[in-house]
Amino acid sequence: MALKHHNFIRFLGYVRPYTKYLALAVVGGIVKFTVPLLVPQVTRYLLDDVFLNRALTAGQKYHELFLYAGGMIAIFIFVYGPFVFVRHLYAAKASHRAVFNLRCDLYYRILRMSASFFQRNKSGAILTRLISDIQLAQNLVGTALTNTWMDGAAVLVVLYFLLRLDVPTTLVALSIFPLYLFFFKRFRNEIRSTTRQVQDELSAMSSSAQERISGSVVVRAFTQEHTERERFETDSERLFSTNMRRVFVQSLYQATTGALMGIGPLIVICFGGYRVISGPMTVGELIAVTMYLGPLYLPLQRFSELNVVYANAMAALDRIYEFMDEQPEIVSAPGAIELKEVRGQVRFDNVSFSYNGGCPVLRNVSFTVAPGEKIALVGPSGSGKTTVVSLIPRFYDVGAGSVSIDDLDVRSAKVKSLRRHIGMVLQDPILFSGTIRENILYGKPTASDAEVIEAGKAANAYDFILSLPNGFDTEVGERGTSLSGGQRQRITIARAFLKDPRILIFDEATAALDSESEHLIQSAMARLVSGRTTFTIAHRLSTVVNADRILVLTAGRIVESGTHQDLLTQGGLYREYYQQQFASAQQQK
Repeated sequence: MALKHHNFIRFLGYVRPYTKYLALAVVGGIVKFTVPLLVPQVTRYLLDDVFLNRALTAGQKYHELFLYAGGMIAIFIFVYGPFVFVRHLYAAKASHRAVFNLRCDLYYRILRMSASFFQRNKSGAILTRLISDIQLAQNLVGTALTNTWMDGAAVLVVLYFLLRLDVPTTLVALSIFPLYLFFFKRFRNEIRSTTRQVQDELSAMSSSAQERISGSVVVRAFTQEHTERERFETDSERLFSTNMRRVFVQSLYQATTGALMGIGPLIVICFGGYRVISGPMTVGELIAVTMYLGPLYLPLQRFSELNVVYANAMAALDRIYEFMDEQPEIVSAPGAIELKEVRGQVRFDNVSFSYNGGCPVLRNVSFTVAPGEKIALVGPSGSGKTTVVSLIPRFYDVGAGSVSIDDLDVRSAKVKSLRRHIGMVLQDPILFSGTIRENILYGKPTASDAEVIEAGKAANAYDFILSLPNGFDTEVGERGTSLSGGQRQRITIARAFLKDPRILIFDEATAALDSESEHLIQSAMARLVSGRTTFTIAHRLSTVVNADRILVLTAGRIVESGTHQDLLTQGGLYREYYQQQFASAQQQK
């Protein structure tokens, strides 16, 4: 049982700092539900002791009527209203604050995950947990944690008044409680299970839809709109069916408890009517009892609804804490060193690596790069080039051997300080929604406007930026879609200039560009690499002929190493690649 509710206990840790808000909400809720409980007492008094009392004069009856009616009106205006306001305001404050902290922690946790995490989980599924599941968890605070206390208090007050009015009738009113508890336990786990299934289906559909929307150009280019519509309809139909199973269970549960709530008053009225006829109860007492049945059974009805909320929220919390409990594979080791200064020497010593325990991608790779040396990595797709450069900033850890910077194993350095000295420019230039200035500042958030402008000039981006409507404050759109590929790449190079790393990695940075954009970017890259240790991955060998050294990889091994001219002279695999590309270029002319 403790394990079953473990995630609920953990979630309460986010609620605990806002206990004072919940306390105010609970007090407001208790007042909200108990003040109306005075009305049946006033009604009973006016009926039995005033209206039907022949000893009182008409004037005395008017006095009692207006006194009690006026008093109740004043209580509703000056007590009930303000406390209802407090109840809703502070319940919302507690729920929104708790969920705000949970969402931020989950988001930060996701950002810290290793690359393998994002290979296993699609972005749509991640966003569903971050938004939809968190929203379900919020209902637990705003509804469950406040309503439970105030409904419990209301039931106790109602029972106090009922027992004072007539004990036997009160016991009859309580006779449906055991049946309610039976159905409560019967349906709770099933609701939680079906809710989990719904959230899983929603994650799958969100992931699929996001992939298709982001790749809408491909969908249109291959005229697959109808196919994708059918795929989405299939996913939606699956989600609809799963959702209807959940709705069926919830509806059956609420219908069952609702029927109990309807039968209860009828039984009470029959029994109470018998007691009025036989003498132990007065008409006023029976009316007061029937008026209390609503406040008595309403919390039960709300508890049944709360059961649904709780089951839904727990299913969401289970999914949230699956991510929260997952440990990043790449973390700073105990006693890790803060890298403050880096010269830029990089050494691979018998490095082997495989993804998720599969076939080896790198096999006993060894080489040393001097500070400021320009290294190019070439080879066929799947030869391990990107894997080599991914091991330097510890996106992955080696399976065997070691990678070191300035003779320090990268696993002995604090991860953030290691990556602070490494800059990357990728084939697909990744920009974020926002302005050009904000995207360049990603390299160094504290940089001045002058530094941003200087970085733009160094990246050959300054002129095109000034030609835009708002210059550096131009919005780039989602993933930079308002800019051309070459413009986006120059922005990423400006970002790298601003970061000023000692080690640079270019992964096919010019592969998808036209000749004019490639020339501008090659010029910017030449300035950027000056005095820095540089790794360049390229299929187009014309971009690496000036490298200090070229490493040729195939099947995860370095098979050749040397300058462009050395490798041509050796007559090996590099020369074969070069001749193939040269011949292809000649044919295109």
